[in-house]
Amino acid sequence: MHNPGDHPLTMGQLSMWRALSVRPPEQLWESNMDFVWSTPPGTSEEQVRQALTALAVRHESLRTVYRAADDLGGVRQVVLRDPIVRFGEASVRDPFDLAAAPAWRAWVRTPDDCGSPQVHVLIHHLAADGAAVRILESDFHALLRGERPADAPAPREVAERQRADAFRARLVAAGEYRRRIEAAAPRVPVSRGPLVRACAHTGIPYGAVRDAARQLRVTLPALLLTVYAQALAATTGRPDQLLWQMSSNRMDPTARRLVSSMTQWVPMLVECGTDGPLRPLARDINVAAVRSLQHGVYDPYAVEAMDFDHGSFFTCIPAPADAAFDPAPPEPRRIEFLAPRAYSGASFYVLAHVYPSVQLTMRVMRSGYGRDEVERFLGTMTDLLLRAVKDAA
Repeated sequence: MHNPGDHPLTMGQLSMWRALSVRPPEQLWESNMDFVWSTPPGTSEEQVRQALTALAVRHESLRTVYRAADDLGGVRQVVLRDPIVRFGEASVRDPFDLAAAPAWRAWVRTPDDCGSPQVHVLIHHLAADGAAVRILESDFHALLRGERPADAPAPREVAERQRADAFRARLVAAGEYRRRIEAAAPRVPVSRGPLVRACAHTGIPYGAVRDAARQLRVTLPALLLTVYAQALAATTGRPDQLLWQMSSNRMDPTARRLVSSMTQWVPMLVECGTDGPLRPLARDINVAAVRSLQHGVYDPYAVEAMDFDHGSFFTCIPAPADAAFDPAPPEPRRIEFLAPRAYSGASFYVLAHVYPSVQLTMRVMRSGYGRDEVERFLGTMTDLLLRAVKDAA
């Protein structure tokens, strides 16, 4: 029997909870996200605090604690009536006690030149995913301007819908889809190696990649997935690839501005080479990607646990809604090696930011991948993307 004040988790929250349940304690902090928000000139620290408190009133995930259960799939979320905003500074490596207090905190710093305050936010992925972080920032600035954004959807409402009889067939179909794709994918032996991270600043402007995707009649993420698959085929010598893309699960209009953890990994199986015309390959991958995303909501406890060594993982961070479309020439490319972070999760992962120019951040923890191999892979992806842009121009 559950208390009337607690609720089930969304399938995205449940996926994150399952991932956390198998991590060693020293890796629990790796789901923390930290970022900085600017404020307009003349903003006071008190105005910032008031806007952050109003943000917590608006979004239930900022007022939520979690209650574990003997059955891991039965974990519950408890929404607090009053906001608890912790303003003390903290390190990104400080783990949250998810049962004790809402999994976020914020603090304010004013630069030495007496400029406007900067808001530092630390939040757990269970409280917000990448799309939700952008919603939070937009709402924070609206509240700071004295505006009142429209009412926000609540995670508990989405969670209840996902457990309704009308949704059951969709969950079953998504689970079957995931099992079928994983079973059909070739199993390649993988052993873990040291963590290497690098970012390829491709210098390719957002507008050029957007126009290339339009010429090919595919989505921009599908074009990047195509280039990813081509680079994998070129560097591994295997044409068939199991790709995992991150689904935001916000195709439902009622969830588009939901602040919570909605994301889940969904698979797709592609076969490609680096030669031959790009258009038919990109269109095939576009169809496979759309079909995959249509199965993005599944019960993580109804399928096998994620094997983060099986396949290659990919996330595309889209351009902001107000992105400028001014044409810009390509800039010089460069590869920057980054400090190691987040040893949990996918052992082969590329994260693509597309605005204002394409940046490809690669993280790999597989034997046989050192700095030289990572640099070659990112260079191959950049060359293939540049060729696609030039061919479509």
